Amino acid sequence: MAWKVLIVDDEPGIREVLKDYIEMNFEHTKIETAENADIALKKVTEDQYHIILLDIVMPGLDAFEFLRKVKDLNSLIQVIMITGNSTMERVLESIEAGADDYLLKPFSTKEIEEILKCSFAKIERWRNAFRNSF
Repeated sequence: MAWKVLIVDDEPGIREVLKDYIEMNFEHTKIETAENADIALKKVTEDQYHIILLDIVMPGLDAFEFLRKVKDLNSLIQVIMITGNSTMERVLESIEAGADDYLLKPFSTKEIEEILKCSFAKIERWRNAFRNSF
């Protein structure tokens, strides 16, 4: 199965490092990027993604509003919030808005690998549950 991941971050370096790492370490995975949530929302409404890596602080559409819109479109999309400036309020708002995981910058490649593997496995479990329910 081919996986689709969308990386949403206003820092080009973060987008490229994540994109390169995922492409090198996860076969059958297509990676797209967006520099803000406005562009990402357009992509999500036009295409299907399995995982979104979402920076919290970006210009334009608020990340939490984007997250709520994404979950309204497809609650199975796994959204991992990314921030270099974590606060208790941001963590709680992420949970309340429907985030599936939370990652602090600077992050390690091991953290990215673990989060992606868990997210892919979760999607597969939900898919199997859907298939078995009909």
